[in-house]
Parts: sequence; structure tokens; C-alpha cells
Amino acid sequence: MKAPTKYSELSPLEAIRRDLDRIFDEISPLSKMRSSNGGNGMELWAPDTDVSETDSAYMVSVDLPGLSKEDVEVSYSDNRLTISGKRKYEEKEEEEDFLRKERYHGTFTRSFTLPSEVKADDIKANFKDGVLSVRIPKSEVKKSKQISIE
Repeated sequence: MKAPTKYSELSPLEAIRRDLDRIFDEISPLSKMRSSNGGNGMELWAPDTDVSETDSAYMVSVDLPGLSKEDVEVSYSDNRLTISGKRKYEEKEEEEDFLRKERYHGTFTRSFTLPSEVKADDIKANFKDGVLSVRIPKSEVKKSKQISIE
């Protein structure tokens, strides 16, 4: 059985695949990873997010494994919900030989434009088991009234 290749020792095909991934990451607005300094250290990342709607509220759920609520900030201004935070890089005394490295660290920001019909003062955020849940209640929309002609 062939021994696994160290992270730093890429085959030529793997190196080409990574280069192509990097190119598509740079041109895609929905990219999961963006290099903030040319790939040397900190990376910008976008955590996976679900947005749903009920009759009474909008719900935003964000997967943030390994973060605590102190690492995350939620704000609302001008019909925009913004969720940002930072996953710290864990430096270790001993260098490890990575076989594969996929966990991102660094800052992230996700913003969502909401309709103006929300109760901004009643927005609630909850952080449990690495998942941030934000509930944005809808305000009552005045229904149109049919007027009979006499």
C-alpha cells in the first residue's frame, strides 16, 4: 500500500487541480474561500448558511463549528442583516505534517438584504452547538381593502 503524500508534497495533477480551484475561487462571487494576503496565512471564508421564511418571520442559520458566541457579531442596519466573526488560527509549537488541510481560519462576513417589513427591535440571535440561529420577525403588512362603489 502506498504511503499518503504529505500536504506539502503535491503530485503535478493535484497541484494543477488546486491552481484551477484557486482561479475559480477568485472569479466566483459565491466562493467559499478568498485569499486575503496571497494565500500566506489568514483566509477569508464564508460559512454555510440557510435562510428560510415562515408566515411570521425570516430565519437565518449559520454553521460555525469551533467558534463561540464571543467570536461572532450580528448587526442590523438599513434593512441589512450582517453576521461576521473570526476563527483564530491555532499555532502549535511542533510542526505537523498535514496529509490534507481543509479547515479555514480568519475572518468572515455574510450580509443579507431583508424587506423593510421587519420588526428590527425584535430580532433575536441564539448560538448553540456551533450553529447561530437568527430570527427576524415580520411586521404586519397592512392588507389592501376592497372598496365597493356606490
